[in-house]
Amino acid sequence: MIRPGGSRLPPLGLAVLSAILLRVAIVAATMSAEPLIDMVEYHDLAVSMVEGRGYATAQGPTAFREPLYPAFLATVFRVVGTPSVLAARLVQAGLGGLDVALTYAAAATLGWNAAALPAAWIVALYPDRILYATYLHREALLGPLWLVQLVAFSFLWRSKSLWPAVLAGATIAAGGLCNAVLLATSAVYSAVSLVSRHLRRRVLQVAVAWGVAMALASPWGYRNLRVLGAWVWTDTKGGNALWEGNNEGWLEGNAEMAIRQAQWDRMEGMSEVEADRYARAQALRFIRAHPDQALYLWWRKALQFWRLELMPFFYYKQGYWGHLPAGVLAAAATITLPVFPLIVFGAAAGAAATWRQQSTRVVMALVAGHWAACSVFIGGFRYHYPIVPVLAALAVIGWQARERIRGSALAVWGVLALAFALNFVDHVVANWGQVRAMLGRGGKLEYSDTRSWMKKGLF
Repeated sequence: MIRPGGSRLPPLGLAVLSAILLRVAIVAATMSAEPLIDMVEYHDLAVSMVEGRGYATAQGPTAFREPLYPAFLATVFRVVGTPSVLAARLVQAGLGGLDVALTYAAAATLGWNAAALPAAWIVALYPDRILYATYLHREALLGPLWLVQLVAFSFLWRSKSLWPAVLAGATIAAGGLCNAVLLATSAVYSAVSLVSRHLRRRVLQVAVAWGVAMALASPWGYRNLRVLGAWVWTDTKGGNALWEGNNEGWLEGNAEMAIRQAQWDRMEGMSEVEADRYARAQALRFIRAHPDQALYLWWRKALQFWRLELMPFFYYKQGYWGHLPAGVLAAAATITLPVFPLIVFGAAAGAAATWRQQSTRVVMALVAGHWAACSVFIGGFRYHYPIVPVLAALAVIGWQARERIRGSALAVWGVLALAFALNFVDHVVANWGQVRAMLGRGGKLEYSDTRSWMKKGLF
């Protein structure tokens, strides 16, 4: 049994401060970086809000993106008086410290006291956690929100009061308005809550939580009814995301561009709501007509969820890391590759060692729910981002308690870990030519290489 540690406040403060300083240093080294792809949309939506045009693109009012992260950016822009990307990145660097503190709080709330501080340090130094926090990605909010929801529901499970249910409801609304996939996690929390001897009280608490969530999200839904003509709780891209992960042209995680373009052409002239409904209907039609293919695609996307984290390569290619030597940057990106596999192996061991604990079974249910939801839609390595802190805490437990793991439990988790490892090796070997090119003279991937990586579903 792992015994709780003593007072950890000073060491935790050091971890929080280190996380903030490291993220600020990354921002300072990349001050010339400009938003691209999704970041541009988030930035432009925030600017539209600040300038009084509402939640709109150049084409008019929209609900294609969930509103919480653009609203966060707009708040930062209003406070500093200008749509400053640098200011937003610095604020998010500060949120990196909150991410670390919440990791500690979540681990401690689950009873994993001895793993709380090491897990906090892992999150403080974790490459993807640093990168997402220092650029205009909604993951800067998504990570802390996932942890806040875990802490909120942990309080609900231990309380007879309805106030924790109100807090849990607020986290359901915030999570759904940041990334709709978190509603799947919220559903798992609710289901776990009902597994109790005090069923009547838990039913009331869960009902209050979802009632609060719907009340908090209703202004956004009403706004969409008013300007788009339909009540939309989160966003209008869910149908498109479902179709992109469930169609006859899906290859290595992405639809072929020709099939995508044909779909976009068919949706030309439709409103956002109509296009969302059309894409969802197309996806469901494919699933009903080809259930065997759909199951195969879900399995492949389930594997992609556990892929190596290649976001450092993406930033490297886009020149986001300033004017540092290309070889140094490519080497730094390559070094990050083993970090996630080490956490996965450790988390497998930790789950096997503590499976009898209710907190472990709850966390694994949450991981499974999040994993399943992402596997049905578009698979990809970046979707495991929210669960990294709890995996890190389990990994610490696993490495600390290796000798206590029973052979049968370790065998089951070992098979899963081996499957993940083979998945990692497969993608490293398949793309070793591109990795080697990054380390060579010039060190930059050409556009043709970028397209080949995208076709393989790596980005």
